[in-house]
Amino acid sequence: MNPMRLTIFHKIALVILLLLVPILMLYSYSNRVSENVVKDEIRKSLISRLTYLQNRLNTQVIHLSLSAMRLSGDPSLATLNSPDSFKSHFDMLQFKSELQERIAVQSNTTEWPTDLAVYFPASGQVVSPGPEIAFDGRYIANRVDKLWKAWPKSGAIGSGYDFYYYAVSPYSAYANPLQANNIVEIRFSSSNLVRMLDEYKGAGRSDPFLSDGKNGLIANSTVDQGLAYDVMRELSNRPAQDQLSFQFDIGGRSYLVNSIRNAALGWTLVDYVPMEQVLRPIKTSNRMFYISSGLLLLLAIAAVFLLYRNVQIPMKELMRSLQRIKRGDFSARIEIRSGTEFEFLFQRFNEMSSQIGDLIQHVYREQLTARDAQFKQLQSQINPHFLYNCLYFIVNMVRLGKDEAAEQMAVSLGDYFKYTTRLERSDATLSEEIGLIENYLNIQTLRMRRIQFVIDIPEAMHELEIPRLLLQPIVENSVIHGIEPKLGGGEIRITGSLTGSTARIAVEDSGVGLTAERMAELTRRLSEPVTSGTGYGVWNVNQRLMLKFGAGAGVTYEHAESGGLRVVLTWKYA
Repeated sequence: MNPMRLTIFHKIALVILLLLVPILMLYSYSNRVSENVVKDEIRKSLISRLTYLQNRLNTQVIHLSLSAMRLSGDPSLATLNSPDSFKSHFDMLQFKSELQERIAVQSNTTEWPTDLAVYFPASGQVVSPGPEIAFDGRYIANRVDKLWKAWPKSGAIGSGYDFYYYAVSPYSAYANPLQANNIVEIRFSSSNLVRMLDEYKGAGRSDPFLSDGKNGLIANSTVDQGLAYDVMRELSNRPAQDQLSFQFDIGGRSYLVNSIRNAALGWTLVDYVPMEQVLRPIKTSNRMFYISSGLLLLLAIAAVFLLYRNVQIPMKELMRSLQRIKRGDFSARIEIRSGTEFEFLFQRFNEMSSQIGDLIQHVYREQLTARDAQFKQLQSQINPHFLYNCLYFIVNMVRLGKDEAAEQMAVSLGDYFKYTTRLERSDATLSEEIGLIENYLNIQTLRMRRIQFVIDIPEAMHELEIPRLLLQPIVENSVIHGIEPKLGGGEIRITGSLTGSTARIAVEDSGVGLTAERMAELTRRLSEPVTSGTGYGVWNVNQRLMLKFGAGAGVTYEHAESGGLRVVLTWKYA
């Protein structure tokens, strides 16, 4: 067969490709044209909205300026500038009160909350509906200007600005404000501008702010400060114009920026919007077109390879899944395609894989549970109360001058914890375990003189390997629950025996013993999952014996002839 010969698949794929190429080229050209048109329309729309905001701002500012001018031109204000024009001091106070009411009414007629104050340089008086203001000539000389001026608010940095405008009568007194008949000061907070910017932002997708061309910034409540300052810096690098519209990139993103200078305030109104928001509809349309084209191509190829797909591909999937099962990956599943000849085969394969995986997981969980029980048992050996009691015993013996008893307790306690805290090996010989038990019982005997113990383990059992810390929980239970509650004390007897391949160790105490019901309950708990209220001691010993030595190993309870309790550990040894 000629390797260069085109197959039916290649021919159909080439035809499909030739059909798709001109479609994609035509759509790409149309998309570029549409994108430019959309950009231009969005820019016009943003400029229109920004112009509307500019007009609203100008309307408010001009209205406030005219209010101040009208009040300054009121002829009646001249009387307060000359106190001699009043017949009495009471007449002057009454006039000031009426003037304060007029100022308060005028302040309430504006959309923005404002503060008004009238300064009378000749008489050194200030009339304001708010708190009393002292006349300050230097303040007047430094502040009075023909234009609106912004001054940072006193307090923390970033508290905002207060905008001031001064109407002077007569107008020529702007050159020397202290020679004026009156000066009307009107002030509003930048918080009014913030609310206006918030309203503007809430109706669109932009992020407006006001800039003084330096470092001054008044922005909406949710503005990205860092990005706003980046836009300000970019704007300052461009030629100053009353209106600007440009696009710039920062941080891997492109932004469309529009600005209009507000002549009334002397600040520039700036608005920017990410280009990705502007072009989102076009990009969504592009994405849908490419997805549709890809689906059409896939469907065409699928039609050509229908037989290949329905026979060869399922066989390959089955072989790959079998290889995964062979490697131990029992999560392998085959997607079932209904209506094909392979449906029944794939269903049975998935069921088989699931059952094998469940079985493996079950065995694994059992092993983890057993090992977790072992680790918890090892970690629970150091009883803080036991340690405290031993240390207090040593302290008391030293105080009483019984140094030998204190030394004996310290040595026994050191040997005990030296053994219990060494976890390098999971197993130990029985003789090592007996040495631990002797140290433990010596400690308890020193603390409580009414405890006696006997250890009788055959020599042949001393080298048997058993899990570490296996006997100590049993002996500890005998001391705490058997001997301590009994008046007069008692005896603990530890014996061992070998019968064929079976090893047996019994821990017997002559303590208070157990009732038949209580013994039956404890026996039942050995075969149940451990709970927080039952403790881990004997249950863990039972679990570790079964884990180490298999079936037939474990713990049993018996009544002792002395009236106490006998706990028997049994296991098979090699």
